[in-house]
Amino acid sequence: MVPKKHKSKRLSLKQQHKIRKRSVEKHRKDRRDAKRNPQKKKLKKDPGIPSLLPFKDKVLQQVEEHREQIKLEKQRQKDARSQLHDTNRNLTPAPSSMAELASDAQRRSAAYEDAQQDSDSDAQEIAEGTVTGARDNSKRAYYREFQKVVQHADVILEVLDARDPLGTRAPQIERMILDAGSNKRIILVLNKIDLVPRNVVEKWLAYLRHEFPTLAFKASTQEQRRNLGHAVAGSKKATSLNTAECVGAESLIQLLKNYSRNQKIKTSISVGIIGFPNVGKSSLINSLKRSRVCGVGSTPGFTKFVQEIQLDSKLKLLDCPGIVFNSPAKGANKVDKVAAAEMMLRNCIKVELLDDPIAPVDIIVQRCNPVALHAMYNVSAFTNTREFLVQLARQRGMLKRQGIADLTGAARIVLNDWNKGKIPYYTLPPGMSQTTASGKTAAGDAAVAHGAGRAVVVNNWAKEFDIDALLGDMDTKVLADASSDNKPNRRAIVMEGHVVAQNADIAMDASSDEDLEDSSSEDDAMEEDESDSERAS
Repeated sequence: MVPKKHKSKRLSLKQQHKIRKRSVEKHRKDRRDAKRNPQKKKLKKDPGIPSLLPFKDKVLQQVEEHREQIKLEKQRQKDARSQLHDTNRNLTPAPSSMAELASDAQRRSAAYEDAQQDSDSDAQEIAEGTVTGARDNSKRAYYREFQKVVQHADVILEVLDARDPLGTRAPQIERMILDAGSNKRIILVLNKIDLVPRNVVEKWLAYLRHEFPTLAFKASTQEQRRNLGHAVAGSKKATSLNTAECVGAESLIQLLKNYSRNQKIKTSISVGIIGFPNVGKSSLINSLKRSRVCGVGSTPGFTKFVQEIQLDSKLKLLDCPGIVFNSPAKGANKVDKVAAAEMMLRNCIKVELLDDPIAPVDIIVQRCNPVALHAMYNVSAFTNTREFLVQLARQRGMLKRQGIADLTGAARIVLNDWNKGKIPYYTLPPGMSQTTASGKTAAGDAAVAHGAGRAVVVNNWAKEFDIDALLGDMDTKVLADASSDNKPNRRAIVMEGHVVAQNADIAMDASSDEDLEDSSSEDDAMEEDESDSERAS
């Protein structure tokens, strides 16, 4: 019998190339994993106790005793859990009669209602404190952080939104600081002036400066992390507030340094920055520091703890979480409910947390020009808020069962657009549309009447900050360079009606029906007279 030949180990070229390709690919993946996680090591198997180890029997006995101790501890914990379960079960005996069963059900129902009320109050506290799902996010925790800033700060910067200065102002906090008799100084910073016409900014500055020193400011919107720019007065780039660079930072820093120099403070002064959520507190700090040292975001409650930033050897900034300083209680009257709905329009609470998003949309529809909403959302004419939301829901395909329009979902869309700035708006100072015979605006007269009690305070602070010389130069730098490029946005909406502010004695007058004329007539009017340019299309 012929013996079989030994099987050859020769491979075809196809197989050889396949093996080589897989080997190269494996080595490549190993090198990649080594770069991603260089500390990764394979677990080495326990070799056990060597046979030649001295006193091996004693070591084995110790290991066995340790295992027995672990086993006994587990059994002890198991028995304790079982005993606790039996004890709790014996504490609640089964009802022996229907009366006991009914009383037990009533007791459990009352306990459930109490728990629901507690959860509702917690949710209300979360909404009031602009909390968004992180640890210790209660209003009390945020207020503690706010108190730290007020206590340690020498100068308080209250940041206001230029679109709604009185709505984002906290007069009760101002009164608390002044009534305490401390030497703390309050400065109002009118942020986001690029979203408001120049003449409206000037009127707001004149109105607010009768009570406290007020500066116009625009935070930097540049995207790099370092070397954030400051617009230079007189340069070509600073001819419009539409620039991404910061405007007004130099004047604010100079104002703070004047206070430090006039008070002969040898060490650095602490500057606390307070305000409502999303008014630009962290953005202001980043603009002053020229670097992204504070996280920013459009979500209410983004800043959760006090942050200390050393600006230079003389200035130290304290960033504070945004606080909603007032909140209507449950069972409030109609005026309080309107105030609560207006609070929702200031992006102080996440839209997802709102129980009734239709109420703030109702305010938008009532006070806005319907023509602007028609063009913005491409809907036909409507007579009330419900018709507007029904058309918007059907247009976006937001339908429930049986074709019912989802009004709540449509309202959330409008509120998100409002918070993101897709619906441009601004408010006017009280009495801005009226002028006196002497040439002063009624807004200035209203400010004098309202802030008469603080006139002495402002006059005393003027010497400490060198306000008279600085504010005139600041207005020249910040506002004079904003030429005709900063005209009113023709899509911007001037809020109509009576805008309720934080307290009853502060309120903003609305634009009249004359402010909502056709766009063509407004164009001619703005070219003819400066007073007509103050009106929004």
